[in-house]
Amino acid sequence: MKRIILFSVIVAFFATTTHAQFFRYGIKGGVNSSKVRVDKTMLVGITTTEGTKDYLIEQGYSKLGFHAGVFGRIQALGIFIQPELLYTQTNGQLNIFDQSILQNPPKQIVDLKFSKFDIPVMVGKKFGPAKVFVGPVASFVISDKSNFDEILSVETATNEVKKAVFGYQAGIGLDIFKLATLDIKYEGNLSKLGNSINIGNREFNFDQRNPQIIFSLGIFL
Repeated sequence: MKRIILFSVIVAFFATTTHAQFFRYGIKGGVNSSKVRVDKTMLVGITTTEGTKDYLIEQGYSKLGFHAGVFGRIQALGIFIQPELLYTQTNGQLNIFDQSILQNPPKQIVDLKFSKFDIPVMVGKKFGPAKVFVGPVASFVISDKSNFDEILSVETATNEVKKAVFGYQAGIGLDIFKLATLDIKYEGNLSKLGNSINIGNREFNFDQRNPQIIFSLGIFL
């Protein structure tokens, strides 16, 4: 992934020096709809304040977050490279069912929140004001929060999240009178957000990914 980003930067330099094209930059922000994607997971023999219990965890609904930051664009002959630096907050939900209740166990909801810096590098093609693009994205997690301990009624529950993950983005967009740009992107994952959850010094496998749909408005400066 590092090689892909380095290659994109080299191509951008080549485009500016060889073809004498232009560079523009601006600010951008918007909203994102994200989810924490997990397989069904059983947590067996959890010591809680109400005794030993088993829990089933399932994927929940998508939730809205936001992003804001800066971007640049280098364009040559209808081809462009657009690196971005964004502060992003993504959210998600997980559904938890107490397996000690045999019939119709009530659903409890764990809320997850992640703050991170995203560095996507988009390579695209323009068709008049319209554009299509694709490229890699590196994400660096600053903080993560959840209410696992509260929902599971345990003293400690830590969601083990990686500090750096990699993925890809692809989308379409529209430039408006060379003043602004609208983007709709899908972000997929090439690496997992996390592999485990630690509850009361016991570690459980808990694979997580964090795909999102991103809506952005950029203003050229």
